[in-house]
Amino acid sequence: MRWGGWASTFLVFGVALVVAGWIVLSFLTEPSAVGRMRTALMAIGVGSIAVGGAGAVAGVWMLIARRT
Repeated sequence: MRWGGWASTFLVFGVALVVAGWIVLSFLTEPSAVGRMRTALMAIGVGSIAVGGAGAVAGVWMLIARRT
């Protein structure tokens, strides 16, 4: 059984982006995360999680659609 080429790529990179966004958001607890730096961390973290989640959902959708 072979995983779909693009589907597995979307799934893997989507999960990787969600993890990366989660790590970026963990830096919000640092004392130096104030003002514009805090805003940038939030934008990068939330954006990464949103894009990664959408990519992972698209990958799973492609894998499911391929089987039916």
